[in-house]
Amino acid sequence: MKTVPRIAFVPLALFFLLTIANFVFAQAAASVDAKVSQYFFVLLNRPANPPQLSKEAGEKLQEEHMANIRKLYDEHKLVIAGPFEEDTALRGIFVLQGSSAAQVQDWVNGDPAVKAGRLSAEVHGPWLIDGSAIHPPATGEGMDQYSLVLMKRGDKWNPDAPGFMDVIKQHHAFIEQMTAQGYMAIAGPFPLADQGQLRGVAIFRVGTEQTAGLVKQDPIVKAGLLTPEIHPWITGKGVLAPGQPVQ
Repeated sequence: MKTVPRIAFVPLALFFLLTIANFVFAQAAASVDAKVSQYFFVLLNRPANPPQLSKEAGEKLQEEHMANIRKLYDEHKLVIAGPFEEDTALRGIFVLQGSSAAQVQDWVNGDPAVKAGRLSAEVHGPWLIDGSAIHPPATGEGMDQYSLVLMKRGDKWNPDAPGFMDVIKQHHAFIEQMTAQGYMAIAGPFPLADQGQLRGVAIFRVGTEQTAGLVKQDPIVKAGLLTPEIHPWITGKGVLAPGQPVQ
């Protein structure tokens, strides 16, 4: 995904990750009324053997991909988007509002780059966040850099284990501290009933090296419940609390 600074994205602002209430109510997520709008986190990946395109065809497809992003935003479906800065299989993320993961999967499957086989879309969620924290960006110009942390299931992840909720409480306090000190931009868990490896996502406002040091202090990481995977990532200015200047 190429950086296109003129696209305005609706932000997901600060909130608290993995609250006790989130973990309690997440177990009932499957019974949520289908009419209720929820947030879904989408990883855009590069397939192992994507079709090869000419320069002209690749540029045309990128234009169509960006036009689709603008369309989803105008339809009040897309609330945040941005590319990873590494040259890996991870290409970018979407966060969309919808009634179900299946509905969101249909939307992202309609992206021209996904239809062409140049990207694959991996939908996670609902992503349990505070919707009241969403505000319009201050400007559609420029980009900020962040450290996006994929919090994956660790060797000791077991919600039924004694002491599990105690660690969650400590983790919640850590997230509050990171937010208050200006290190955390956004974070949120996925429901406990979800059996996937990705358990939550956190976005830090500082560089990857500093983020790695901070994440090591997280009680949920220390206890082996979650394992962090850190990636440099960018999005439009004003979408989140300010990050770092894009290098």
